[in-house]
Amino acid sequence: MRPHLPATGSLTALLLCAGAAPAWSQAPTTAQLTAITDKVFAPWNSTHSPGCAVGIARGGTTLLERGYGMADLAGGRPITPGTILESGSVAKQFTATAVMLLVADGKLRLEDDARSYLPELPTYGRPITVRHLLTHTSGLREWSNLVAWQGWPRGTRVHTQGDAFRIITSQRALNYPVGDHYSYTNSGYLLARTLVERVSGQDFETFTAQRIFAPLGLTHTSWRGNFTRIVPGLAQAYRRTRGEWQLDMPNDHVIAAGGLWTTVGDWLAWNEHLTKRTLGAAVVDSLSRRMRLTNGIDIGYALGLMVGEYRGTAQIAHSGSTAGYSTYLARYPQLGNLSIAVLCNSAGAPATNYTHAIVDALHPELARPAARDTVAADLASLLPWRGLYEDTRWHSVAIMDTVSGTMRLDGAPVRPLRDGTYLIGSQVMRLAMDADGRTRTLRTVTSDGDSVVHRWRQAERWRPGLAELQSLAGRYTSDEIGVTFVVAVQNGTLTVSPRPGVVDTLTPTARDAFDGSDNAVWFTRGRNNTGREMHFGASRVWHFTAGRVP
Repeated sequence: MRPHLPATGSLTALLLCAGAAPAWSQAPTTAQLTAITDKVFAPWNSTHSPGCAVGIARGGTTLLERGYGMADLAGGRPITPGTILESGSVAKQFTATAVMLLVADGKLRLEDDARSYLPELPTYGRPITVRHLLTHTSGLREWSNLVAWQGWPRGTRVHTQGDAFRIITSQRALNYPVGDHYSYTNSGYLLARTLVERVSGQDFETFTAQRIFAPLGLTHTSWRGNFTRIVPGLAQAYRRTRGEWQLDMPNDHVIAAGGLWTTVGDWLAWNEHLTKRTLGAAVVDSLSRRMRLTNGIDIGYALGLMVGEYRGTAQIAHSGSTAGYSTYLARYPQLGNLSIAVLCNSAGAPATNYTHAIVDALHPELARPAARDTVAADLASLLPWRGLYEDTRWHSVAIMDTVSGTMRLDGAPVRPLRDGTYLIGSQVMRLAMDADGRTRTLRTVTSDGDSVVHRWRQAERWRPGLAELQSLAGRYTSDEIGVTFVVAVQNGTLTVSPRPGVVDTLTPTARDAFDGSDNAVWFTRGRNNTGREMHFGASRVWHFTAGRVP
């Protein structure tokens, strides 16, 4: 996992160059809104591609619901405002609401030890509270990474809630001490599903239907508890592969972290119910109360919602992505309770960018981020920083080097700022030299004020010989996921296989460290200088170990 370099879109510039409307002194007409969304969703306005549904409301009044592209390429069915699509992680706020309803019922507290309801969880020193589960601060490892390391990534077999629950509760270690950091993980929400069922005495789908969907009139919203169920009006999801559209549908029974079928109309209604506090102020207000880490930092994540700002105005939102679905739901209380829902059925469709482009068109008067105060680069002063750096969380290795006269970190330009820091994309980085004059570190600051440290490892990429690779070959086992990995040398490269037919080719980085397909892999050596342990690291599973089998 590289330092996060946020993507930037050109939709805002497109709208401004096209003469987007000025700040609205009165409600825009349907024709004006249609012109805006036609520009934003122009890439999907086709009968030969998937697309998106969009809904816009202000002050509780729906201003526009519209569809672009096709819900079913084979059947020729277009996306309409009534088309049902899947939520991705936007569903988390509904699961958090289910928990808060039980809090309001007096059946649990957010500060309760989760083991009071989920005794299968190991003890990890500090207790994991219910609140930790819902704010991604528990330290729990991401279940989807773990099943992928078993050789069964999501989409390759049918996973169930029971499968996910067992692998989550089989982990003897956390990513970090409970509450110390924010690390996005679906595992907490899958445990929350079981917690709701045990405390309420009802199936999760039944409880949410009776306590949330039916009372609020969300008549087109339900969970994908059984992905084989025929759902009238459901859009198929797609992914572009080798120039062709292919189906990319979720095919597991794992819900609560995602897996909600819904429409833009139901999402607009939901946002309005949150604004009106229909389910009670105690329930709704808790959803947007940001989490505080043990070091006192308030992070942007609340209970299934991201609470922050966009262009200086308050934004309460969440994005979602599952298989070929991409979504975003946002509300802007300071903009007359503007609410925007975007649901797409194409993998990678930038639903967040589409939402922000609509906001930009409606409110071009909003403040724009100040330009970074960059200065001319002194390449000579950066030359001592060349080399390979390993981050101290998930152990990925990044390369700082000069390319065509420019210093780059893994290919991204490093631009100096006037205050002595550096910019990589939109992320600020600090360079530091320890008192010994040899230990160099890069420190990148997250949007929440937390930071990730990258320590210098070595000057050049490791280029191991065949004997060095063969000394790492062998069998490594983990009872936490029930897998014995086979590490072998094939065609001069090191490979790792969790099961027959699944092989990952490793690319050397620093000594005894490699890049895998979606994670870092490194080895520690034992007697005779052979591999003793194999380690994995990723953004959602910081450190996972498998020991060598004699």
